[in-house]
Amino acid sequence: MHARLAAKNLHIDDIPILITPHPVNDLTPPQLREMAEAAYPVILAQLTSQAPLPQNMPIDYVHPAVLAKGWSIAPNAKEPE
Repeated sequence: MHARLAAKNLHIDDIPILITPHPVNDLTPPQLREMAEAAYPVILAQLTSQAPLPQNMPIDYVHPAVLAKGWSIAPNAKEPE
């Protein structure tokens, strides 16, 4: 993952990273807005939490291409508990 490698090179290996679906370049403006709205609570938690945060924090957004293929969950997402 590019962000994790960048963090390691900057000597901030343990920084929490927001995980978003890729690619984003094929999203329409409304789809990108929807993804940003899904990311907002995660970003807010990363900025304001006093508790330790997980290193990788995925957002609750499924890429439209995943939906178009009929998959019920993104291939790299964790199953609901």
